[in-house]
Amino acid sequence: MMKIAVIGGGPGGLYFALLAKKDWPEYEITVYERNRPDDTFGFGVVFSDETLGIFKQYDGPSYEAIRRQFAYWDDIEIVFKGRSFVIGGNGFAGCSRQSLLLLLQNRCRELGVNMVFEYEFDPAQLTEPPFSDADLIVAADGVNSRIRTTFADHFGTDID
Repeated sequence: MMKIAVIGGGPGGLYFALLAKKDWPEYEITVYERNRPDDTFGFGVVFSDETLGIFKQYDGPSYEAIRRQFAYWDDIEIVFKGRSFVIGGNGFAGCSRQSLLLLLQNRCRELGVNMVFEYEFDPAQLTEPPFSDADLIVAADGVNSRIRTTFADHFGTDID
């Protein structure tokens, strides 16, 4: 059986895990996250209508959960030199990062994704179980990725 280890339980890691489990239900997929399930960092998240359409295409249940949880608006107000301009037809939906994480965690649970919280990952652990047993390791540990930093030369990482 294929084993996938996802390091990082943010939106990217969770969405990857749920889509992979949906496509390959027989795979053993585990998400390792350093924080508790209800911890969050960062600000709210906003998705355009186009992005929401992609969510709907790839996973209807998570799309529906996002639709129910998020606030929706379709106009933008621009204030310039004291004048206000309202432009319609720009659909967006937004909510707190914590709300998004919780609904993605719930969807992962529904599909049978394993989630391990409060797991402090060290890149040196890649040579030890459970990571050495994985067929695929997904580095989804965020903008300040310890994996990307540790293996920058190997990956050819160049960040400006």
